[in-house]
Amino acid sequence: MEWLRDRKVFVRRRKSDRTRALAVLLCYAGVGVIPASRILSGLEKVSREATRKWFHRFKEVLPKPERKVRRAIAMDETKLKIENVQWYAWSAIDLDDGEVLAVHLSRGRSCMDTLIFLKKVSTTCKNRPLVYVDHGPWYPWSLKRYGFPYEQVTWGNRNPIEGWFSVLKSRTKRFWNRFPHGSSWRSAISWLTTFMLMYNAWRS
Repeated sequence: MEWLRDRKVFVRRRKSDRTRALAVLLCYAGVGVIPASRILSGLEKVSREATRKWFHRFKEVLPKPERKVRRAIAMDETKLKIENVQWYAWSAIDLDDGEVLAVHLSRGRSCMDTLIFLKKVSTTCKNRPLVYVDHGPWYPWSLKRYGFPYEQVTWGNRNPIEGWFSVLKSRTKRFWNRFPHGSSWRSAISWLTTFMLMYNAWRS
């Protein structure tokens, strides 16, 4: 609660910082916004929408991945659904400290989608670290274009990214790997970003 107050995460004072902090932690832990709002209403009346907004707002004050020299990273994508439409969630992770560097959502897996994601990843790297990817044909041209050395492997150095996806999927399975009704690309990427930053903060 002191952390929230010090950073002035929430300007309005209609609800207590204790309630807001619990809302964010419940959503991160896997409790949906509806059951979370019901739990919190034992402290003070809280709406579903307020709970959702508090969680999304939290990403604005969490520390972003530092731009630094990195030795090696792993990159991959996994399937998620928004309004019954399949999307791909992209992630990259530092193999030395386990920090998730970036997330992205795209409708397909093409060289252009890879380039867009690599632009995000490059903002966290002062150099061009070695990148471990699977054998997806969309990787080689894009990595060469951005100047990243790479290796295509199945397991081994890609295990940390699979571990991160396991954590992510264990959370999204709470809503059957399908974002709740009415979700948009914007709200889905906001949720993914918040979850990633909370994961990094919790891990460290």
